[in-house]
Parts: sequence; structure tokens; C-alpha cells
Amino acid sequence: MKKLMFLAAIALAGCGKNEAPVSPLDAAARRTCMDTIESRATNKKSVDYANEDPAVTKDEKGQLQVSIEFSAKNEIGMASRMAAKCVVSPDGKTLVDIAVREKR
Repeated sequence: MKKLMFLAAIALAGCGKNEAPVSPLDAAARRTCMDTIESRATNKKSVDYANEDPAVTKDEKGQLQVSIEFSAKNEIGMASRMAAKCVVSPDGKTLVDIAVREKR
């Protein structure tokens, strides 16, 4: 019985994500982008991200680019799907630019 439980534990451990750990710089850029989205939302509590771990890329200037999809309710309570592209400083702490568009 112990052997069976041990094998089950090993099998479950193998089912985990094999993704590379998120770097602190990427995490800071994501948080900067998400904080900006939430601060500009009409209904801040309605913001719901499609993916909490969006990809972060670096441009030729060393700035970090975060693309993230989310939904949020407007002033009359209707939810809209949106996509934001944030450009964040190389240290991940300052928003340089943000472009938000509605997804259809």
C-alpha cells in the first residue's frame, strides 16, 4: 500500500507545469501593467484577466512589452473583452505606454 501511494505521488508530481520560473523583472512588468489596467477601469473590481501570466518580451530599447487580455464592466455594468499592450521601463517599474483595444 505504501509503495502504491509513493508511485501515485510521483505520478502526480510529474503532472505539474514544466514552465521556466518567472523572472522578478517579468513579474514586475506584469504587475505594473495590471495595476495600470485596474487603476483606469471604471469598475475596478470587475477586472478579470484571461491569463494571469502573460508573456513578456523585450524590445530593441530594452523596454519590456506585456500583452494581456482581460474583461471589465463599463459604467452600465456590461462586461467587455479587452486587450492591452503595455510598454514598461527596463526595470519593470514604470509604465511608458499603454494601448487598450476592445476584442470582438
